[in-house]
Amino acid sequence: MSVYRHRNSPFWQFDFQRAGYRFSGTTGIPASRPRREAEHFEADQKKAAERLVSEIRASGRQPLTLGAACDRWWDEVGQHLAERGTLEPALAFLKETIGSDRHLHSLTDDDVLRAMAARRKSVKRSGRDHKGKQLYHQVSPRTVNKTVPLLLRRIVRRARELWRVVVIDEPKWGKLCLDVPKRQTPEISLAQEAAIDAAERDDYHAVRKFAAINGLRLKECLLTWPQVDFDNALVRVIAKGKEPRTVPLSKAAYALLWAERGRHPEFVFTYVAARTQRRGKPGERIRGERYPLTTAGISSNRKRHWPVAARFHDWRHTAGRRTLRATGNLKIVQTMLGHADIKTTSEFYADVLVDDVRRAMDLTAVDVESRKKSRNAGADKGKPMKTSGK
Repeated sequence: MSVYRHRNSPFWQFDFQRAGYRFSGTTGIPASRPRREAEHFEADQKKAAERLVSEIRASGRQPLTLGAACDRWWDEVGQHLAERGTLEPALAFLKETIGSDRHLHSLTDDDVLRAMAARRKSVKRSGRDHKGKQLYHQVSPRTVNKTVPLLLRRIVRRARELWRVVVIDEPKWGKLCLDVPKRQTPEISLAQEAAIDAAERDDYHAVRKFAAINGLRLKECLLTWPQVDFDNALVRVIAKGKEPRTVPLSKAAYALLWAERGRHPEFVFTYVAARTQRRGKPGERIRGERYPLTTAGISSNRKRHWPVAARFHDWRHTAGRRTLRATGNLKIVQTMLGHADIKTTSEFYADVLVDDVRRAMDLTAVDVESRKKSRNAGADKGKPMKTSGK
């Protein structure tokens, strides 16, 4: 393909290859102009492309296939991430849909769009109906973005910046992403909290209340005693992104941790095994003995006992929203939750200040009514109205 018209563009387009590298784009010449003008523009682009290919060969840089790039990215990055369980099948999907032998430098917007269209047809499990039949629903736009264009961008940019792979023209990642509706930030009400208190095991109360006070993530809540500093009333955690954080303890949080002393030599939050399991095997549990709480155990407790459709992470949002409602200080909430950018805090929690807006609107309405009454009273007495200016 050389120069051509595209139905969605008012300009001539060009598309050619040199030594396996693809060069394409717009000429900037209106499609109403003669074709030969676009061909002259393309000729200049071909000369520049030949010079670039010569430089690439001289530097010893080699093209890389998508399959090899996905495998290398998985070995270096993906398998070490918390979301590795979803990344591995996502990488397999990209290799199957786009093609393992496709070169990274030849990826186009169309390739990404086709992969996204295929991904949108995927379904995921969504519980069971009243008869026990498995239900499914289509993956969300957020999931499509995360597992196709944004994942490809992570791979391509690592290849370009660290692996010395030539990527001449990346797809337009931002424009390719689907629109994602903003999710309502969940908050657990006081009534819902009371229902959870009444339903779940006592062993799980402390860690949940601790999260509701400090707004820590689940993994950050699974403390060991060396992380707790009672003398200075703080705990030290490794937050998201492997960033170390120092979190102050309120009086209530301090009391929760103080009450857990002496129950386990290493871990803060523990539970008592209700029955003996796997005797003499790895993961053995003896009835009546204490063992540390785990993410899996807390998740299982939530699914089996909570009478409310909520996640443990919702306690983080609840802590942030309650603190903002009580203080009106967004900066304090940012610091408490460990957000690097206050824009993140504002995006999720600024709507809490709606009560302040409501009060301001009520005050405005009272002021307007008062002024109306004053004006009417002055008109009834035949007094001249006060006016501004001369």
